[in-house]
Formats: sequence, C-alpha cells, structure tokens
Amino acid sequence: MITEARATPIDTMAMRWTGAEALRVLRAGLAASVSVVLLATMAVLAVPHARGIAFFPALRYAVVTPACVVVAVAAAFLYRALAERSARPRATLAAVLAGLAAGALLAMAAAGPRGLAAAALPTVACVAVALALLVPRLVRLVRLVDRRRPSRAGTAAVAALGALELLGLAGALSSERAVPRDPQGLAFEIPRAMFDADHRFIELPSGARVHYVDEGEGETLLFLHGNPAWSFQWRDLIRGLRGSHRCVALDYPGFGLSEAPAGFGYTPREESLVVEEFVDRLGLRDVTLVMQDWGGPIGLGLAGRRPELVRRVVLGSTWAWPTSTDTPRGKFSMIVGGPLGEFAQVNFNAFAALGIENGIVRELPADVADVYVRPFLPLARRGIAAFYPGQITAANDYFAEVEAGLSRLADKEALIFWALKDVGFPRSDLERFEAAFPDHRTIELPDADHFFFEDAAEQMIQEIRAFAAPDAARPTTGSGDRR
Repeated sequence: MITEARATPIDTMAMRWTGAEALRVLRAGLAASVSVVLLATMAVLAVPHARGIAFFPALRYAVVTPACVVVAVAAAFLYRALAERSARPRATLAAVLAGLAAGALLAMAAAGPRGLAAAALPTVACVAVALALLVPRLVRLVRLVDRRRPSRAGTAAVAALGALELLGLAGALSSERAVPRDPQGLAFEIPRAMFDADHRFIELPSGARVHYVDEGEGETLLFLHGNPAWSFQWRDLIRGLRGSHRCVALDYPGFGLSEAPAGFGYTPREESLVVEEFVDRLGLRDVTLVMQDWGGPIGLGLAGRRPELVRRVVLGSTWAWPTSTDTPRGKFSMIVGGPLGEFAQVNFNAFAALGIENGIVRELPADVADVYVRPFLPLARRGIAAFYPGQITAANDYFAEVEAGLSRLADKEALIFWALKDVGFPRSDLERFEAAFPDHRTIELPDADHFFFEDAAEQMIQEIRAFAAPDAARPTTGSGDRR
C-alpha cells in the first residue's frame, strides 16, 4: 500500500480542470507571490550599492511587485498543466523558470542601463529559485486543504499580506505622478507667485550645471539649503531681504534643478567644492552664509578652506562635527540612510514628503508642499534624499575636517537661530556653535521646527537685515548675546 501511494502522488494524478480547480491554482500562485515579492524586495536592497543614488528605478517596488505576481501565477498554472503531462513536473518548471530568468537578465544587459543586470541578478535568481520550490508545494497544499477543511487562519494571513502588497503598489504608483512642466522650459513648473525670482543656470569648469537665483543688491547673502529641500526653501527670506541685500541661493548638484557632472559622487565634500567653485565663478566676496541642515557642513567646509571669502555666518538646525551611531542623530542616519529609508524614499518618495510635512510647525499650504517635493518626483532624482541621511555618519572624515576648520572662523560674527522643536539638533549642538563663534547672537525659536524659516520667516528677515547691515547702520550687540 505504501508503494502504491508513493507511485501516485498528486503530481501525477489525473486532475480534471474545473472552475474550482482554476481558482485553487490561482490561490496557490497568489500565495507564492506574497513570499516572492518580500524576498525580491529584500534582495534588491541587499545588493551592495550607494543607498539611493545607485538605485535602479527599474528594480523599484512598482515594477517588481506586479512582475512577481504575474510570474508566480503563471508558474502555478504551468505546474498544474505539467503535472498532467510530464513525469518530472517540478524539474521542468525549474528549467522553465531558469530560462526565463536568464532571458530577463540578458534583456537587461542588452537594453538596460549599465550595471542593471548585475544589480538585478540576485533578485532574479532568488525569485526563480523560490518559485521553483514554493509553487509545487502550494499547488498541492491548496488542493489538499480544500479536500479537508480550509484553513481560515492561513487564508486570512495570505489575504492580509496580499492586501498590503496591493496597498503598497497603489502608494508607489501614486507617488509617480507626472511633474508639471514649466512654460519657460524648466524641468518642472515653479509658480512665479510662489517663488518670485528669475531662475539662472551656470556651467562650472567641473562640469556641474548649477541652478541659482540672484536677487537684489547690497551685501551678499549666500543661502545654502538642506535635505530634502532645494533653493525654494529660502523664497520668503529672499523676498523679504532682496530690497536691502543681494540674495544668492543655489541648488547643489542632484538637488532642485542642478545637474551633476559625470562621475560625481554627491558626497558633502564634493558638494562643498562645487559651492566653492560657484562662489569663485560669480566672484562673490565678503559673503554672509545663511545655512540650515546640510547647508551647515557644506558651507562651513567652504568657509574653513577659504575664510577670506566669508564675512559673517547665519545658521540653525545644523552641525559641523562627526556623529556617533550611538546618538539620536546617528541612529537616524543608520535607519533612514539604510535599506528601510531607501525603500521608503525611492519607492514612495516618503522621506521627502514626510520630512517636509513633519519639519514644519505651521500648516504648509498644499500647493507649497507640492512644489517643495517636485524635484524629488522623477524616479532618477528621488534617491538623493535617501543618500544624505546615511552621509551623516558615513562622511565623518569630512566632518572632522569641517570641525577642524572652525578655528579659522572664530573671528566671524554669527547669528544663530535655534528651533526648540527640532529634536534632531539638541542644545549641545547649539552650545558647540556658541563656543566656536564667540561673537554670536542666539535667537531661540520655541515654536519652530527643522524648517524654522517656514515657521519664523518674518522674525528672521528682521534679524538678518539688522545683523548683515553695513557696519555703520548695524546696531551694536555684545559678544555671546542670547535672547
């Protein structure tokens, strides 16, 4: 009896095609796809690469998920058909999947961007192997379960995971909405009523094509943005200060409308060197640096190398020294700059959208928030926002240079805005800046967060105008003044 039972497994039993049988096979394929999508997503993220900037959009969730579902369901129906016609249905299915995987990789190598096939190899291989192992078992399992008593818990679990997959797919696709085109030929529309400035571009000797605005006359204020952001973040300050100062704000390569040269690595050191190149090309001298977030280490790096270019500094929600992974900022770097952060940003544009929304206390108008994230909507450009959180700890060598250069800036006047609701930059960072710039004035902002210029624009305009006024017109303040 045992020998007879082994000779007639479900693989070789005659199975009549019915509507119920087709539904069982479909369920088996969908069940296999749930595991395979998870495995494929993990494989994509596990391949060593520079987080965000070396991510291939062709391997994003919105492509991988439907591809895995289609292949898994097709494999289930193929196995069901092979079980009737082949003596070795599992081996035949594995061979078909291997051939399909090889064909997909060859197509990527022939028609895709350089490196895509190599990056996709672990994912494609994992999917093929997983389906070859899972599909035969699930087809048989679903049929056996239906013959006995359906497992409500198992069915509910598969349904719940499948629903999450579909919700994730819908979210990923919704984040890929088209970027409004600008009638003047810019990569995306920037409403003049919202950012009232003329948009300029300059080609630097390094090959970078930098977008910037240059408004007003007088002493120069050079505005340096953070992440996820671009020069748009300074629009209100520029509008309020251009009547008394020359306001220059640029986008770093990879951000906003600026383009990087071939081989550019997008590290903060490289961005700082581009800013230095930009300053030299425009002939800017005696500038007041206005810095927030990544604008701090990028701008202070320039200032430490070329202190003769800088007259004063204005800063807030920033830092200029190495970060340990044991600190809250370091833990943020490891999480948001790691696989989870990359997955959320490159697939859903989540860090750009949520970072801006959660970094402002006041309610930002929806149309303003929309323009904030427009540079990060194109699939090829959204990864920069995932790359920079990781650089908080990965670029510690550069941060050590920036910190060492602070001693060359000790004679510069500093205006420090400190947003008390920004948990990413504790009071200890403020105290280090106050020690680095003995001639400082600190203005604490109790109702402002990371993008403090959105919460306190009018106050900042008044303070900066007074701080960066010509010496004869500027009110005198004591060293270390705080209010």
